[in-house]
Amino acid sequence: PPGRTLIVGAGALPLLVALLRAGIEQGKGNAAYAIAWLAKEAPTRTLIVEAGALPPLIALVSPSRACSDAVPGQRACYILRYLAADARMRELAEAHGAAGALAAAAHAPGCGWAEAARTALRALYPTQGDTERALGDTHLELGALLAAHNLETAGLRAERDTLAEGYESLASLVGPVAKGHDVVFRLPGGERIGGSRLLLAHASPYYERLLCGGTAEDVGGIVKPDPDFSSAAHLALLGQLHAMGHAPLPASLDVRLELLCLAAKVRGAPSAGPDAVARVFEQCERAVRKSLCAGNCLMAVLL
Repeated sequence: PPGRTLIVGAGALPLLVALLRAGIEQGKGNAAYAIAWLAKEAPTRTLIVEAGALPPLIALVSPSRACSDAVPGQRACYILRYLAADARMRELAEAHGAAGALAAAAHAPGCGWAEAARTALRALYPTQGDTERALGDTHLELGALLAAHNLETAGLRAERDTLAEGYESLASLVGPVAKGHDVVFRLPGGERIGGSRLLLAHASPYYERLLCGGTAEDVGGIVKPDPDFSSAAHLALLGQLHAMGHAPLPASLDVRLELLCLAAKVRGAPSAGPDAVARVFEQCERAVRKSLCAGNCLMAVLL
């Protein structure tokens, strides 16, 4: 339907792929559901792969994920099954290690998406010969055991790297105003920076009130940040909020100090929901303390 093309054209895929990489389990499941719907149309399958969806999808399929929620894994298997309708997509999935991850999930005891993995494996590799070739072994069972062992051995490192990539991808959504941005920040230096209203509102109660509470910023989609802080500090905070407080801190101690003060200013009272500003504040505080010495502590006090 035209709706799929319109949704992809509006810039939804990068946000969905970023959520697959670094969202909470429910968010990953919802993103996988949306991508599965998009993957039913041949023209959007290529765009899904080009948006970088394969690595996080295969990570979701892995039975080494320490999570009791089977929904993200099941939906990732559905997407791989839809992609299997295209020969080129099958090749790319194989190159990204889909065979090993699916086979490991299909044979892992207690895996909640084992049946979905078996279905996806049959779709990607219709014959036994195809499956054996993809696994690089003549026995599916042996290939599955080897894949499961490798995934378990490298699981922590892979999860860490996948998370880091996901957070970096989310932070990179902040930048010069472009298609897909639904809120614009006019920084003190005159720059116009775009971002995601959804991610900001999810990350911070402050921005949820600012961008979803019927304010002028909510209605107009334009935010004028505090002019007492530099553009670098505002950019750092926006990137952190898009990454839920998991992006790398600025290298400059000056900017870290500013970011610490800015986070302290917009941090709200403790709440039950997520507040990435509080995490940014804690990260900055620890980093600044480690960086202080006799030569720069006076600067910190004056700031």
